[in-house]
Amino acid sequence: MRTHFTASLLTLAAFLLVEPGSGQSQVPLTASPSASAPSTPAADTSSPVRHKNDRDPLLDLPPLQHHRVTLIGGVVISMDEVMNRMVLQPFGTNRKLRVHFDTRTHFYLDGKEITEREVKLGQRVYLDSMLNGDRVFAKSIWIRTSAESGVGRGQIVDFDEGHRTVIVRDELSSQPLRMQLTPSTTIRKGNQQGSESDLVQGALVSMEFGAQRELRAINVLAAPGTTFAFAGRVTYVDLSQKLIAIDNRSDGKKYDVSMEAIAPSVLRQVREGEQVAVSAVFDGERYAARSVNFGAAESSQ
Repeated sequence: MRTHFTASLLTLAAFLLVEPGSGQSQVPLTASPSASAPSTPAADTSSPVRHKNDRDPLLDLPPLQHHRVTLIGGVVISMDEVMNRMVLQPFGTNRKLRVHFDTRTHFYLDGKEITEREVKLGQRVYLDSMLNGDRVFAKSIWIRTSAESGVGRGQIVDFDEGHRTVIVRDELSSQPLRMQLTPSTTIRKGNQQGSESDLVQGALVSMEFGAQRELRAINVLAAPGTTFAFAGRVTYVDLSQKLIAIDNRSDGKKYDVSMEAIAPSVLRQVREGEQVAVSAVFDGERYAARSVNFGAAESSQ
Protein backbone atom coordinates (compact mmCIF):
# COMPACT_ATOMS: atom_id res chain seq x y z
CA MET A 1 0.00 0.00 0.00
CA ARG A 2 1.30 3.41 -0.79
CA THR A 3 2.09 5.61 2.15
CA HIS A 4 0.03 8.53 2.69
CA PHE A 5 3.75 8.43 4.15
CA THR A 6 -0.72 13.56 5.41
CA ALA A 7 -0.98 14.39 2.29
CA SER A 8 -1.29 11.51 -0.09
CA LEU A 9 1.62 9.78 -1.86
CA LEU A 10 -0.83 8.37 -4.37
CA THR A 11 -0.36 11.42 -6.57
CA LEU A 12 3.40 11.36 -6.14
CA ALA A 13 3.49 7.68 -7.11
CA ALA A 14 2.96 8.70 -10.72
CA PHE A 15 6.39 10.32 -10.64
CA LEU A 16 8.29 7.46 -8.99
CA LEU A 17 10.85 5.89 -11.30
CA VAL A 18 10.40 2.24 -10.33
CA GLU A 19 13.37 -0.03 -10.95
CA PRO A 20 12.36 -3.00 -13.14
CA GLY A 21 11.67 -6.12 -11.15
CA SER A 22 11.87 -4.37 -7.80
CA GLY A 23 8.58 -5.92 -6.70
CA GLN A 24 8.39 -3.61 -3.71
CA SER A 25 5.21 -3.53 -1.65
CA GLN A 26 4.29 -0.72 0.65
CA VAL A 27 2.80 -0.69 4.11
CA PRO A 28 -0.63 0.98 4.16
CA LEU A 29 0.44 4.08 6.02
CA THR A 30 -0.61 7.66 5.68
CA ALA A 31 1.95 10.41 5.52
CA SER A 32 2.31 12.37 8.71
CA PRO A 33 5.11 14.17 10.55
CA SER A 34 7.39 11.74 12.37
CA ALA A 35 10.25 12.02 14.79
CA SER A 36 12.61 11.84 11.89
CA ALA A 37 11.33 15.14 10.55
CA PRO A 38 12.16 18.24 12.59
CA SER A 39 9.75 21.10 13.01
CA THR A 40 10.23 24.09 10.76
CA PRO A 41 12.99 26.19 12.33
CA ALA A 42 12.89 29.91 12.90
CA ALA A 43 14.74 32.08 10.43
CA ASP A 44 18.44 32.54 11.21
CA THR A 45 19.48 36.15 10.68
CA SER A 46 23.10 35.07 10.24
CA SER A 47 22.21 32.68 7.42
CA PRO A 48 24.08 33.06 4.13
CA VAL A 49 20.81 32.50 2.27
CA ARG A 50 19.25 35.61 0.78
CA HIS A 51 15.66 36.13 1.97
CA LYS A 52 13.21 37.64 -0.48
CA ASN A 53 10.69 39.54 1.56
CA ASP A 54 10.07 41.99 -1.28
CA ARG A 55 9.46 40.00 -4.45
CA ASP A 56 10.57 41.54 -7.72
CA PRO A 57 7.84 40.64 -10.28
CA LEU A 58 10.38 40.73 -13.10
CA LEU A 59 13.25 38.77 -11.55
CA ASP A 60 11.73 36.58 -8.86
CA LEU A 61 9.67 33.42 -9.27
CA PRO A 62 5.95 33.64 -8.45
CA PRO A 63 4.78 32.46 -5.01
CA LEU A 64 3.95 28.77 -4.69
CA GLN A 65 0.33 27.71 -4.77
CA HIS A 66 -1.17 26.50 -1.49
CA HIS A 67 -1.24 22.83 -2.44
CA ARG A 68 -1.24 19.97 0.04
CA VAL A 69 2.24 19.08 1.28
CA THR A 70 3.59 15.53 1.71
CA LEU A 71 6.47 14.62 4.01
CA ILE A 72 9.10 12.32 2.46
CA GLY A 73 12.36 10.96 3.82
CA GLY A 74 15.14 9.32 1.86
CA VAL A 75 18.74 9.25 0.68
CA VAL A 76 20.16 11.61 -1.94
CA ILE A 77 21.51 9.55 -4.85
CA SER A 78 22.12 12.36 -7.33
CA MET A 79 22.23 16.16 -7.25
CA ASP A 80 22.07 18.49 -10.25
CA GLU A 81 22.63 22.10 -9.17
CA VAL A 82 22.51 23.34 -12.76
CA MET A 83 19.03 21.96 -13.46
CA ASN A 84 17.92 22.46 -9.83
CA ARG A 85 16.86 18.90 -9.23
CA MET A 86 17.82 15.87 -7.18
CA VAL A 87 16.98 12.18 -7.19
CA LEU A 88 15.89 10.73 -3.87
CA GLN A 89 15.55 7.08 -2.85
CA PRO A 90 12.72 7.05 -0.29
CA PHE A 91 13.45 5.06 2.84
CA GLY A 92 12.41 1.41 2.73
CA THR A 93 12.14 1.20 -1.08
CA ASN A 94 14.29 0.65 -4.16
CA ARG A 95 12.44 3.38 -6.00
CA LYS A 96 13.73 6.70 -7.26
CA LEU A 97 11.92 10.00 -6.96
CA ARG A 98 12.96 13.04 -9.01
CA VAL A 99 12.52 16.21 -6.96
CA HIS A 100 12.87 19.78 -8.21
CA PHE A 101 13.85 22.85 -6.20
CA ASP A 102 14.63 26.53 -6.82
CA THR A 103 15.22 29.78 -4.95
CA ARG A 104 11.88 29.34 -3.13
CA THR A 105 13.16 26.15 -1.49
CA HIS A 106 14.58 26.39 2.03
CA PHE A 107 17.45 24.09 3.08
CA TYR A 108 18.23 23.39 6.75
CA LEU A 109 21.04 21.59 8.56
CA ASP A 110 20.05 20.82 12.17
CA GLY A 111 17.80 23.88 12.18
CA LYS A 112 20.25 26.31 10.57
CA GLU A 113 19.44 27.53 7.08
CA ILE A 114 22.00 26.59 4.44
CA THR A 115 22.24 26.50 0.63
CA GLU A 116 21.76 23.58 -1.74
CA ARG A 117 25.54 23.40 -2.23
CA GLU A 118 25.82 21.76 1.19
CA VAL A 119 23.61 18.83 0.21
CA LYS A 120 25.86 15.82 -0.49
CA LEU A 121 25.32 12.45 -2.13
CA GLY A 122 24.37 9.75 0.34
CA GLN A 123 22.91 12.17 2.89
CA ARG A 124 19.67 11.31 4.67
CA VAL A 125 17.21 14.12 4.08
CA TYR A 126 13.58 14.93 4.77
CA LEU A 127 11.51 17.22 2.65
CA ASP A 128 8.11 18.84 2.40
CA SER A 129 7.03 18.09 -1.15
CA MET A 130 4.14 19.22 -3.31
CA LEU A 131 3.08 19.19 -6.94
CA ASN A 132 4.08 22.32 -8.86
CA GLY A 133 2.52 21.84 -12.26
CA ASP A 134 3.59 18.35 -13.36
CA ARG A 135 6.70 18.25 -11.15
CA VAL A 136 7.36 17.13 -7.60
CA PHE A 137 8.69 20.24 -5.87
CA ALA A 138 10.48 20.54 -2.49
CA LYS A 139 9.36 23.49 -0.39
CA SER A 140 11.77 22.67 2.45
CA ILE A 141 14.63 20.18 2.78
CA TRP A 142 16.13 19.19 6.13
CA ILE A 143 19.41 17.45 6.84
CA ARG A 144 19.37 16.23 10.42
CA THR A 145 22.43 14.93 12.25
CA SER A 146 21.24 15.12 15.86
CA ALA A 147 18.78 12.83 17.61
CA GLU A 148 15.65 14.31 19.14
CA SER A 149 12.37 13.24 20.62
CA GLY A 150 9.23 13.34 18.60
CA VAL A 151 6.31 11.41 17.15
CA GLY A 152 6.01 8.82 14.42
CA ARG A 153 3.80 6.27 12.73
CA GLY A 154 4.68 2.78 11.62
CA GLN A 155 3.96 -0.94 11.70
CA ILE A 156 5.03 -3.35 14.42
CA VAL A 157 7.55 -5.91 13.16
CA ASP A 158 8.06 -7.67 16.50
CA PHE A 159 7.41 -7.28 20.24
CA ASP A 160 9.91 -8.71 22.74
CA GLU A 161 7.92 -9.15 25.95
CA GLY A 162 10.99 -10.15 27.97
CA HIS A 163 12.95 -7.01 27.17
CA ARG A 164 9.78 -4.94 26.66
CA THR A 165 10.99 -3.62 23.32
CA VAL A 166 8.85 -2.91 20.27
CA ILE A 167 10.45 -3.09 16.82
CA VAL A 168 8.63 -0.75 14.46
CA ARG A 169 9.09 -0.09 10.76
CA ASP A 170 8.59 3.67 10.74
CA GLU A 171 7.11 5.18 7.59
CA LEU A 172 10.09 7.51 7.11
CA SER A 173 12.92 5.24 8.25
CA SER A 174 15.15 3.00 6.16
CA GLN A 175 15.58 0.51 9.03
CA PRO A 176 13.21 -0.82 11.72
CA LEU A 177 13.39 1.15 14.96
CA ARG A 178 13.72 -0.48 18.38
CA MET A 179 11.51 1.32 20.89
CA GLN A 180 11.61 0.72 24.64
CA LEU A 181 8.52 0.40 26.81
CA THR A 182 8.83 1.96 30.26
CA PRO A 183 6.62 1.74 33.37
CA SER A 184 5.14 5.12 32.42
CA THR A 185 4.38 4.24 28.75
CA THR A 186 0.73 4.85 27.86
CA ILE A 187 -0.79 2.18 25.60
CA ARG A 188 -4.05 2.87 23.80
CA LYS A 189 -6.10 1.04 21.21
CA GLY A 190 -7.98 3.65 19.26
CA ASN A 191 -9.94 5.69 21.79
CA GLN A 192 -9.73 3.03 24.49
CA GLN A 193 -7.08 1.98 26.97
CA GLY A 194 -4.90 -0.81 25.61
CA SER A 195 -2.37 -3.29 26.92
CA GLU A 196 0.83 -5.00 25.83
CA SER A 197 -1.28 -7.81 24.35
CA ASP A 198 -2.43 -5.33 21.70
CA LEU A 199 1.15 -4.86 20.42
CA VAL A 200 0.92 -7.64 17.85
CA GLN A 201 2.97 -8.14 14.72
CA GLY A 202 1.52 -6.24 11.78
CA ALA A 203 -0.35 -3.67 13.85
CA LEU A 204 -0.25 -0.05 12.68
CA VAL A 205 0.70 2.33 15.49
CA SER A 206 1.39 5.97 16.25
CA MET A 207 4.07 6.80 18.81
CA GLU A 208 5.45 9.50 21.06
CA PHE A 209 9.01 8.91 22.24
CA GLY A 210 12.04 10.51 23.81
CA ALA A 211 15.58 11.10 22.59
CA GLN A 212 16.66 7.59 23.66
CA ARG A 213 13.65 6.05 21.89
CA GLU A 214 11.85 5.38 25.12
CA LEU A 215 8.13 5.21 24.39
CA ARG A 216 6.01 7.78 26.14
CA ALA A 217 2.83 6.69 24.38
CA ILE A 218 1.85 4.17 21.72
CA ASN A 219 -1.56 3.95 20.09
CA VAL A 220 -2.67 0.89 18.09
CA LEU A 221 -4.48 2.30 15.06
CA ALA A 222 -5.23 -1.00 13.34
CA ALA A 223 -4.53 -4.65 14.14
CA PRO A 224 -4.73 -7.51 11.64
CA GLY A 225 -8.33 -8.68 11.37
CA THR A 226 -9.85 -5.34 12.35
CA THR A 227 -12.84 -4.23 10.27
CA PHE A 228 -13.04 -0.60 9.13
CA ALA A 229 -15.79 1.45 7.53
CA PHE A 230 -14.63 4.10 5.06
CA ALA A 231 -16.87 6.60 3.31
CA GLY A 232 -16.05 9.52 1.09
CA ARG A 233 -14.93 10.53 -2.36
CA VAL A 234 -12.91 8.16 -4.54
CA THR A 235 -9.70 9.98 -5.50
CA TYR A 236 -7.88 7.22 -7.42
CA VAL A 237 -8.85 4.08 -9.35
CA ASP A 238 -6.51 1.41 -10.77
CA LEU A 239 -8.60 -1.36 -12.28
CA SER A 240 -5.52 -3.36 -13.35
CA GLN A 241 -4.39 -3.69 -9.73
CA LYS A 242 -7.93 -3.60 -8.30
CA LEU A 243 -7.02 -0.67 -6.08
CA ILE A 244 -8.84 2.52 -5.15
CA ALA A 245 -8.14 5.43 -2.81
CA ILE A 246 -10.80 7.00 -0.62
CA ASP A 247 -10.72 10.46 0.96
CA ASN A 248 -12.32 9.30 4.21
CA ARG A 249 -14.77 11.89 5.48
CA SER A 250 -14.67 10.98 9.17
CA ASP A 251 -10.95 11.73 9.72
CA GLY A 252 -9.96 13.65 6.57
CA LYS A 253 -7.31 11.08 5.58
CA LYS A 254 -6.80 9.12 2.38
CA TYR A 255 -6.70 5.32 2.39
CA ASP A 256 -5.70 2.81 -0.26
CA VAL A 257 -8.20 -0.05 -0.38
CA SER A 258 -7.70 -3.33 -2.24
CA MET A 259 -10.75 -4.41 -4.23
CA GLU A 260 -9.59 -7.98 -4.92
CA ALA A 261 -12.68 -9.53 -3.30
CA ILE A 262 -15.15 -7.22 -5.08
CA ALA A 263 -17.00 -8.57 -8.11
CA PRO A 264 -15.66 -7.15 -11.41
CA SER A 265 -19.15 -5.92 -12.36
CA VAL A 266 -19.23 -3.79 -9.19
CA LEU A 267 -15.62 -2.64 -9.49
CA ARG A 268 -16.23 -1.31 -13.01
CA GLN A 269 -18.83 1.08 -11.58
CA VAL A 270 -16.27 2.84 -9.37
CA ARG A 271 -15.21 6.20 -10.78
CA GLU A 272 -12.98 8.98 -9.50
CA GLY A 273 -15.16 11.52 -7.72
CA GLU A 274 -17.78 8.89 -6.81
CA GLN A 275 -19.08 8.87 -3.22
CA VAL A 276 -18.78 5.37 -1.75
CA ALA A 277 -18.97 3.50 1.54
CA VAL A 278 -16.58 0.57 1.87
CA SER A 279 -16.35 -2.09 4.56
CA ALA A 280 -12.77 -3.38 4.67
CA VAL A 281 -10.62 -5.67 6.79
CA PHE A 282 -7.01 -4.80 7.62
CA ASP A 283 -5.00 -8.00 7.03
CA GLY A 284 -1.63 -6.72 8.24
CA GLU A 285 -0.56 -5.51 4.79
CA ARG A 286 -3.52 -3.71 3.32
CA TYR A 287 -7.16 -2.74 3.72
CA ALA A 288 -9.14 -5.40 1.81
CA ALA A 289 -12.67 -4.40 0.80
CA ARG A 290 -15.53 -6.75 1.61
CA SER A 291 -18.44 -4.65 0.35
CA VAL A 292 -19.06 -1.40 -1.53
CA ASN A 293 -22.09 0.89 -1.47
CA PHE A 294 -22.45 3.89 -3.75
CA GLY A 295 -23.69 7.35 -2.82
CA ALA A 296 -22.72 7.04 0.86
CA ALA A 297 -23.35 10.05 3.06
CA GLU A 298 -21.51 9.35 6.31
CA SER A 299 -18.80 7.10 7.69
CA SER A 300 -17.18 6.19 10.94
CA GLN A 301 -13.98 4.37 11.69
